[in-house]
Amino acid sequence: MIPGGEIEIEGRLVPVEPFYLGKWPVTNEQFEAFAPDYRRSPLSPGDRDLATGVSFEQAHGYCAWYAEVSRKPMRLPTEVEWRYACRGTELAGDAPSWCATPESVDRSCWHAGNSGGRVQLPEHLTANGFGLHGMLGSVWEWVAPDADSAGDRRTLCGGSFRLAASELHCELAKRESADFAVDDTGFRVARSFRT
Repeated sequence: MIPGGEIEIEGRLVPVEPFYLGKWPVTNEQFEAFAPDYRRSPLSPGDRDLATGVSFEQAHGYCAWYAEVSRKPMRLPTEVEWRYACRGTELAGDAPSWCATPESVDRSCWHAGNSGGRVQLPEHLTANGFGLHGMLGSVWEWVAPDADSAGDRRTLCGGSFRLAASELHCELAKRESADFAVDDTGFRVARSFRT
């Protein structure tokens, strides 16, 4: 569980309610329970490797399916929730200690310099203060659209194993179409405690 609090975004404090977030992104084995015809990437072939090549539409569909089978309100995290969770328990300052130096990035993030050019298991990394693994690097993670999102552009956060360590930070995000899916896009699930 991620405790509630506040995060500063663009000079203003934004409240965050407590929520659940997966310790790492969804794996191949988990995703195949939803999509049996899913094709694993050669860069992430194992059962416990992260599911990649997943579009926003597929990630959203998985969350809806998982909510139905688990009878819990599973969903994608919002971008604000994702950024808050990424920082862990260190919400003030430029960068949390777990990703503030080249040495700490190597211990906490899979990136171009240490991933061997493929998806690696995030649990082999040091977790942040909230116990989350691989929040930066590993795979780009889909987040739920903001209320003011227009069109089919959706947001991915956190970077991937292809980026240089120096490029990774908790505000890292990009927008792509909802059907965009390449071998370094994945997602993790979230759940609200209030409905």
